[in-house]
Amino acid sequence: MNDALQLANSPIMWFFALLIVGAAITEAVLIFNLARKYIHQTNLLTREETMTCLKTGGVVSVGPALSIFVIALSMISMLGAPFTLMRIGMIGSASTELTAAGIGAEAAGVSLGMEPLTGTAFTAALWTCAFMSCGYLIFVPLVTRGIGKALNRVIVPAEGKKQSWLAWGLSALLPFLIFVALSYIQVSKSMIHLISLLIAAVLMILLNVLAGKLDKKWLRQWAMCFSVLGGIVVGGVLNVLL
Repeated sequence: MNDALQLANSPIMWFFALLIVGAAITEAVLIFNLARKYIHQTNLLTREETMTCLKTGGVVSVGPALSIFVIALSMISMLGAPFTLMRIGMIGSASTELTAAGIGAEAAGVSLGMEPLTGTAFTAALWTCAFMSCGYLIFVPLVTRGIGKALNRVIVPAEGKKQSWLAWGLSALLPFLIFVALSYIQVSKSMIHLISLLIAAVLMILLNVLAGKLDKKWLRQWAMCFSVLGGIVVGGVLNVLL
């Protein structure tokens, strides 16, 4: 166990972890610059609207980041800090990475978190996570190629024309279907997951209504963060009590 963890926390692992995280940060900066350039050229958003979007996005990420942080602590204890930083910094789904690492370790004959970690199991966990993430690299280009242009032809109205009902329907329906699919995966796990989702949804609605009545923009921006935190707290309390 000690030898495997020494390997997991070795300087070479830190080097590759920081290299991958640096690549992810560089990509984020490049995408941000491209988006800012596009907004400037098209006047799609005003400066105030752009700052509001950035602020809201940053605030909204707080809730999910906390849940990921909790699971990442378990990964650090089992697989080392560099491994955790490498995977979470690139993919961002701690539960998915932990599941993939567990599958790889079990293939090498080690039950992750229950038995001493071996070098072979650690290597298998690394490769499993890498192969799992390759699916994103293959799936995204194949599925999204040309879809953006096709949606723009339907959603974005022609010059001098109003947006069609089909465009309104797609704009509202697609995010809703994605949300329902992701929610179903979680709520099907247990009643606690369902209650947590309902609490978060109710908090989200109440906070947005309250923000409208009080004319507090900051409350609307923080609404999702507070609702996610509320769902996490309620789920944790119920998990302890039940």
